[in-house]
Amino acid sequence: MGYRSFLRSLAILVAVASVAAVAKGSIEIIDPHTEPAQCQSCHHATPTQEDVSGGEYHLLGGGIDETCHMCHPYDCCRIYALKGHNHPSNVGEWDTENFNEPRTLPLYDGLITCSTCHVHRKGDGEGYRMVRLVRVTLSGVDWTRLCTDCHFDI
Repeated sequence: MGYRSFLRSLAILVAVASVAAVAKGSIEIIDPHTEPAQCQSCHHATPTQEDVSGGEYHLLGGGIDETCHMCHPYDCCRIYALKGHNHPSNVGEWDTENFNEPRTLPLYDGLITCSTCHVHRKGDGEGYRMVRLVRVTLSGVDWTRLCTDCHFDI
């Protein structure tokens, strides 16, 4: 077992134990997405500015999507416009006749990841499910800016 696999297994074990303890009422879960940041929930070391500039985030899951999926289920990102299908992630190629490369949303190492559409800390974005580029109105959530960053026909 490699170091990253060990850390991922350890994080999953801690998460399972935490859920069991919360169920018994013996501890409180701290949301890692709020301030003060709970960096150790996702990182095995705190990345320096130099690390980040070089694309190294010291993520427990090895990559952005794998780290997010340690706590969030793989089917958490269902987009209604896609008729209940999961939005693809961890991809770097798309049908350029039907989709743009994101114009304002960030790619990571050229890949669309969970962090392309979602911020990792509350307060970084506009708030609704920690999604970038959405507006919450009295009539609901306006996804237009988010979706049209890549999709032509929305």
